[in-house]
Amino acid sequence: MSSTPSALAANLRVTYADLLRTLSLLEAGEVECASLETEWTPKALLAHVAFWDRTQTQRLQDVLAGVTADSGFARPASTNDVRAQADATRSLDAILVEVEQARADLISLTEALTPAQLETPYREGDSWLTPSRLIAHMANHTRQHERELWRYCGSMRRWTRAGLRVFLARQDANLMDSIGGLSEAALIAPGVIDNWSIRDVLVHILAWREYGYRVAKQWPRVDKVSLAPWLEGATKDAINAQLLAARAALNMIDIADGLTTYHRRMLKLLDQASDAQLASIGDPGQGEPGELSGFVYGLTLHEMEHAEEIWRFRVEQDGDKTIGD
Repeated sequence: MSSTPSALAANLRVTYADLLRTLSLLEAGEVECASLETEWTPKALLAHVAFWDRTQTQRLQDVLAGVTADSGFARPASTNDVRAQADATRSLDAILVEVEQARADLISLTEALTPAQLETPYREGDSWLTPSRLIAHMANHTRQHERELWRYCGSMRRWTRAGLRVFLARQDANLMDSIGGLSEAALIAPGVIDNWSIRDVLVHILAWREYGYRVAKQWPRVDKVSLAPWLEGATKDAINAQLLAARAALNMIDIADGLTTYHRRMLKLLDQASDAQLASIGDPGQGEPGELSGFVYGLTLHEMEHAEEIWRFRVEQDGDKTIGD
């Protein structure tokens, strides 16, 4: 299957943006010093992405110009691990500039190629290189390292059980504070957040809290049949619509009680779990398997995003009132 220059460039942009977004979940000290599953620091991981973006950009330029048709691709003299050790001592600011420029150069080269150039196999010593495949590989390379970074963010390499519990409690309080003082009319007004009311957002969170509790209670051997309402649907939007429809009869008291109930149940599970259980690997039925701590962390981030939407609505609403006054 052929890929257009614009589609390949867009994938390079998206995977790079995802990498930076996941990096932003870490504190500054963690970016410098945290130990990932490879025992690299996040800073060294960024430098690694920059190095291979730069190396493969030059490789593409050479193969397109016929420079390496006979000689082939000269692999770097140093290993990834050796470079990671050196990069761990470098300035983070310098690495951030480097990774930004390296990805920009790869994107610029991709967009400058014609569809024919992308799909033409070019001789590279004893082998052949097709630019579209190498560019797609570089986007996937970034995605793989973003997932490595994501796994660390929620892992027991980063958290303690007490710390994770505090994190959950703090975010639940933030969610409850976000709706404090709002009238029922404001809560049920349609189209406040995209096509949803604030009530819809809260029901959405409630549904996924129920899912999270069901998964965590069964961990690590999760029965996916019991999770059918959360897993079976044509699209994620369709699943969310089904979950809302199934809870259409809930009033605001029911919703608030449900949110509190499932929050407390999850905290109780955390209190009862050992560190080994929190670090155990399971499959929640969505995406890749991971640690229980990472699953709980991901669910909480999801709630944080929706709480931020509610806070943003309140700020905008207050701003409109000020303008009106």
